[in-house]
Amino acid sequence: MKLRFLGQSYTASFNQIQTEPSEQNGRFLGQKYTINRPFKTNKSQLGLRKYRGIAYSG
Repeated sequence: MKLRFLGQSYTASFNQIQTEPSEQNGRFLGQKYTINRPFKTNKSQLGLRKYRGIAYSG
């Protein structure tokens, strides 16, 4: 998907993060839900992010 922000075009990338249910429960607007937490990941799996030409590690 091609996007533009302040005249700069970029391609959106969506990283899939595997999660597992935790033992914590929450409530939002009267609805109960189970909080999911991510599996432990290496920083190399998250990749390097760049914003306005500056690289950030995740």
